[in-house]
Amino acid sequence: MGIRIVIDSTSDVTEEIIRKHNLKMVPLTVNFENESYLDKVELSSKDFFEKLGNSEKLPTTSQVSPGAFAEAFSEILLEGDQVLGIFLASELSGTYDSARIAKDMIGSDNIRIMDSKSVCLGAFTLILKAIELVEQNKDIDEIVDELEKMKDKIVAIAVLDTLRYLEKGGRLSKGQAVVGSLLNIKPILEIKDGTLTVLEKIRGRNKIVKWVDEWIEKNNYNLSDKTVLLFYAQDRDSIKSIRENFEENYKIKNIIEQEVGAVIGTHTGPGVLGIAFLNA
Repeated sequence: MGIRIVIDSTSDVTEEIIRKHNLKMVPLTVNFENESYLDKVELSSKDFFEKLGNSEKLPTTSQVSPGAFAEAFSEILLEGDQVLGIFLASELSGTYDSARIAKDMIGSDNIRIMDSKSVCLGAFTLILKAIELVEQNKDIDEIVDELEKMKDKIVAIAVLDTLRYLEKGGRLSKGQAVVGSLLNIKPILEIKDGTLTVLEKIRGRNKIVKWVDEWIEKNNYNLSDKTVLLFYAQDRDSIKSIRENFEENYKIKNIIEQEVGAVIGTHTGPGVLGIAFLNA
């Protein structure tokens, strides 16, 4: 009996990793005014940002339904494998609760559900660790125990290029967004324990690399022999300077780049940058 890892689309795991490790991705939904699309299935990142740029009204997102999870879990169980589900923070979406309901509906002892307490690149980091543990042939309970201990060690930050989408989504007043734009403010958010916290606000993207170096030094992060995730939206060149700095100054094992999908892009807008790694 093998172990199949089930994820949702907000982790933005690369298609290459999904195929290589036989992951099962269950998509959330993105809703424009008159149309709805399954994230990463019916709407690519490129198409989403094109539609976003032409849309007056901010799209909304919908969680995965219990039925969609039940179908995915049942398919895996019928193939004789166990299910290890790792999903975005329950504080940010009802997707984890949908997975839990699906597990209860099926009533199988071969399903384990985890709340990553993160989203996007943070969840991706935990999923990479899960893949490693599955390949070490650990049993599913051992894997869950190790991953639970690892959740607090995920480091994930995001630098927003614009405050417009926080304002459009009701998380910021229009006045604050206008002032922020005039001052060229770039908020840096930390994703931890299912919540988003503003770490700092810098003026201009040209200060990001210097800020990242100081942040790593201040927190005594050791990136030697680690996998670091770099995320971007629309503009891949935007992370070039961050990547070059990491490669020149830190003994990093591997860097994975990925463009954020439609669900994450709805809330961050274009131009967002992200960094994540496991501090263990």
